[in-house]
Amino acid sequence: MKSILVLFSLSIFSIFSTKPSSTYILQFNPNVAIENMKWLIGTWKNITTRGNIYETWIQINESEFFGKSYAVKGKDTIVFETVKLIQKEDALLYIPTVRNQNDGKAVVFKCTYISSSKMIVEAPEHDYPQKISYTRIGKDQLVAEISGLKDGIIRYQTFSMKRNFASKNVELARRVFKFFNEHNWSKMAKLYADPAEFKDPSFGTAIVLQTRNEIIDKYEGMERMSPDIMDDIIAVYPSGDQQVIVEFVSSGTAPDGSKWRLPIVTIFTIEDGLIVKDFTYYDNQ
Repeated sequence: MKSILVLFSLSIFSIFSTKPSSTYILQFNPNVAIENMKWLIGTWKNITTRGNIYETWIQINESEFFGKSYAVKGKDTIVFETVKLIQKEDALLYIPTVRNQNDGKAVVFKCTYISSSKMIVEAPEHDYPQKISYTRIGKDQLVAEISGLKDGIIRYQTFSMKRNFASKNVELARRVFKFFNEHNWSKMAKLYADPAEFKDPSFGTAIVLQTRNEIIDKYEGMERMSPDIMDDIIAVYPSGDQQVIVEFVSSGTAPDGSKWRLPIVTIFTIEDGLIVKDFTYYDNQ
């Protein structure tokens, strides 16, 4: 069987060592094991000399996560590996399938250690690696390691990943529009810093500070004027680590019963998971 690669394997740098492998005390509660890995959900980025490698994890249900590693080249997404993290009654299983390896067959690793910041999975009979670990370093960084015996040498390969804020920011921007279309102004306002900076033709040319309560009041007034107001997203463009540009069309019914549509562009600036600036542009004529 060919060697299996951990997610984001194209970014490998190798360390060869005769360091003896560690023995870990099993820490596994089948009722909560997978809960410890919820911090893994989201998209992570590894910057390499060959380009950026991404790893994305989603939660399928209460007992299963799904992960994939991939690169983006132009409009193409090249997937290298997919992984299922599945909680069974008596075990937590890490099951990777690597492109062009192992005849397309998955390999089953069993969790031997887990905490709120670390997971170790092992497959002692596999050729290489026999051990894979994920360690959380702070809030938005992780280090993964694969290790095992190969060609008579204990080999270690480590990978450093940082959370891809562009993905998180896009998700936050989409939540703004979700709550907007639900007319849930309270939940929408909680996505903003208190206060936040706004630029909007309705305010004139100046930047205006608004508290969350003022945001709620503004949109409640807008709803009274146009009870069916909705926004349809046309495109979302992440820009750097802090900004997201959203192109959308707002529509509704005016007090006189006429229908209206308005193309709009908003630039969100995000810090620490909250919107600190909302700069909106449209034709106010």
